[in-house]
Amino acid sequence: MPRQPWRYDHLTWIEIRDMIRRDPQPVIAIPIGAVEDHGAHMAISTDNDILEGVLAECGRRAAGDLLVLPTIPFGFDEHHMDFPGVIAIDIETTLAYLAQTAISVARHGFSHILIVNGHGSNQSICDLAARKCVLATGAICAATTVNAAVDPALIADVLEQERRGGYGSVGHACEFETALMLHLHPDRVDMRHAERDIGQLKLKYFNWDHPEPSAYAWQDWWSRFSRVGVCGDAAAATPEAGARLFEATVERFVELIREFRTIPIRPRVDHH
Repeated sequence: MPRQPWRYDHLTWIEIRDMIRRDPQPVIAIPIGAVEDHGAHMAISTDNDILEGVLAECGRRAAGDLLVLPTIPFGFDEHHMDFPGVIAIDIETTLAYLAQTAISVARHGFSHILIVNGHGSNQSICDLAARKCVLATGAICAATTVNAAVDPALIADVLEQERRGGYGSVGHACEFETALMLHLHPDRVDMRHAERDIGQLKLKYFNWDHPEPSAYAWQDWWSRFSRVGVCGDAAAATPEAGARLFEATVERFVELIREFRTIPIRPRVDHH
């Protein structure tokens, strides 16, 4: 890979020091993904591929306002282990590793850090790791995603316009992820094997589908409701929709990081 000026690890320590001294500093992104089943039609690298593809373009467009760490490739995935190829890291190890990464960045003097998640079951761990970083260092650290199958908030309106699969089409290895991969890495997608596999429940208070909220969080063993490792309608995906969803994600994430770094670090007040 040629040297990329937006890659944290492609810089020298002198250049990192200069970035710390800048005003305003760049936002630091810490991506964490997963290696897991994504149906019979997509590579098990999908979560990492989407993270890296989106953040690379964000890094280019942000023009020095964003530095991106290498993707942490494995996450909390025990519930997928019935599908061959999955790499599963337990909750405690994932949390400790991720938090220590963020804390290391903050210890050097970077003030605004975003943990960028690409895998749904990492989400609560990312929230806790960000909290640990804030409490340990006083930095502004938050968790977010560029994968609308994890959380559609960034591009909810665009996703609703683009999706064709109806109820349950966006979840995992789904219409969104397949469309993004058709745009980013069409060689890693075989649409001949793309399926509509919607085995998740829809109840009065529980629902996975965008945009309806669920009143509680629950995750079962994946093989108990998914036939092929899909949760959604992969067959509905198109590369054209993938290109539009990619563009919206990149544009809004660059806006997000520039807004995020305006959050002030205010003094604590001890009221004892």
